[in-house]
Amino acid sequence: MSNPYTTPKNCKLSKGFLPSFTPEIYSLSVDFSAAGAYSNVLIFGKNFLTNGTTYVNFGTNYTNIPVSYYGSNNISFVVPSNALPGVYDVIVVNNYTSNFGSSINNFYNSNLNYSNSVPYTLT
Repeated sequence: MSNPYTTPKNCKLSKGFLPSFTPEIYSLSVDFSAAGAYSNVLIFGKNFLTNGTTYVNFGTNYTNIPVSYYGSNNISFVVPSNALPGVYDVIVVNNYTSNFGSSINNFYNSNLNYSNSVPYTLT
């Protein structure tokens, strides 16, 4: 009887494939709030990473905002309370420095990948 947990010798394995590390935003749980008010925004998308390797940029003045990680498809962030009224681009950033094995870090050393931007309005 053969072991069902071993790979048969005649099975072809895919080589050289790395998954996409580029985050993508599908939607936000809310896309507007009052300036100065507490607002926690859930981001729905894909390719979000854990362990401090994913963060949010809120416009150009509010960068490296920490996120709460719920899964590779869901993260959240808190809108900066000192942001003035206006429209801000929400962008998810993945940073690969020292999060993976050495063979992948050699390929992705200090590589930042940016998602598409989604507008958020503060009134």
